[in-house]
Amino acid sequence: MAHTRPAEAPTQNNLPEIPVFDVGPDFAIETARLVGRERTYAMLDAALAGVPLYALRVADAISRRCLSAHQSPYLPELDQLASLSTRPGAYFLNLHYEWGCTTAAKPAMEGTSARLLRALDWKVNGLGRYVVAARITSARGPWVSLTWPGFTGVLQAMAPGRFAAAINQPSIRKRTGVLAIDWVLSKRDVWRSPHMQPIHLLRRAFEEAPDFSAARHMLESTPICTPAIYTLAGLRASDVCIIERRETSAGMLLNAVCAANEWQTPEWHPGHHSAFENARRLATMETAPGLLDLKWLHWPILNSQTRLALAADPAQGHLIAQGYEASGPATQPLELILAR
Repeated sequence: MAHTRPAEAPTQNNLPEIPVFDVGPDFAIETARLVGRERTYAMLDAALAGVPLYALRVADAISRRCLSAHQSPYLPELDQLASLSTRPGAYFLNLHYEWGCTTAAKPAMEGTSARLLRALDWKVNGLGRYVVAARITSARGPWVSLTWPGFTGVLQAMAPGRFAAAINQPSIRKRTGVLAIDWVLSKRDVWRSPHMQPIHLLRRAFEEAPDFSAARHMLESTPICTPAIYTLAGLRASDVCIIERRETSAGMLLNAVCAANEWQTPEWHPGHHSAFENARRLATMETAPGLLDLKWLHWPILNSQTRLALAADPAQGHLIAQGYEASGPATQPLELILAR
């Protein structure tokens, strides 16, 4: 499905709320149980529509083998999630993801704190409709992840009194110049790598990092199995950064506060396929004020593949989020204020 402008939005009052669940460290399992099988299976059906069951079983087997090779600390959790399901797809959805995003970490308009602005684009139906907010209790303090039942990674989250962060996926490296072949080669690299998934590294940062500096060091230096772009916002207005990551190296963007899906590190930039409206999305996000709202969300940041929008201030512990589908808003806006 190509990117297009979203349709006219339905009446906000007719939309469902984003469910909020209070859970512990095993939040992927707990949210799946709290949501219930009917909603979890509805999301899986929407996300995997048209994929034959035999293909999903093969994809699950390959995905699990890959996670085992990575020595993923979250594989036992995924095994348990798969055992709770009567249909395949759990491993596949936790490993083979393809998304586009536009993200910013910038000072608040008042200049007293840092804020994370985030739009997640993913051409998977149902993600906006079935998004949940998991309020997670952990040893480092509470944090909240905007996630989905059975998803073990973290794509965007906020830890009040520590930091907020999100992950973008860079476009595929150019090797042959043929997108389909380069896509296969990129997947081969993931299967062969011994390193952690980027979405699991971001989860570990929220579980273990006590502050912005520790999270930044972890996201910069920990080897990962495939390239990623991390956006990080701390407590002070100056605590903002974009971290562009290859498997064992990092490019720090000290003068950039926005990220999309193409490298901004100069020496990396020519070596990838182009992403949808990358320059326009960056320019639009750069002009967005550091306000805690979703008024910055419009074309081309908002498009038919947008599934979630978020604004977070970790110093205030304040978060606003809303789910989207191709037709427009899919949930009512969610506003959370979390104590440290």
